[in-house]
Amino acid sequence: MYSINRLPKDIHFLIHSKAFEFGNEGIQKIDAQDIKDYLYNVTWKNKSELEYCDIIDDIMSLSFSVVFDYLKTKVIIEAKNKNISDFNDLIFK
Repeated sequence: MYSINRLPKDIHFLIHSKAFEFGNEGIQKIDAQDIKDYLYNVTWKNKSELEYCDIIDDIMSLSFSVVFDYLKTKVIIEAKNKNISDFNDLIFK
């Protein structure tokens, strides 16, 4: 069992490898931090300890569409707390 707060270094390497895999599939905008955020905030949200094999399975079975949906929802939630003036760069570019 591994504490969710102290994962081994090879797990971080595996997360970076998954981001690299997405990049090879032509998905350049999802990086290791996005994947890590998804895992911590969704997959492992209510867990304090994880089995090594479950950690690996969670990372290896992760698909682009799942991470994309997470990021899309995150952006919508963050946008709800902004004013229209926060989007001036997008509107008047």
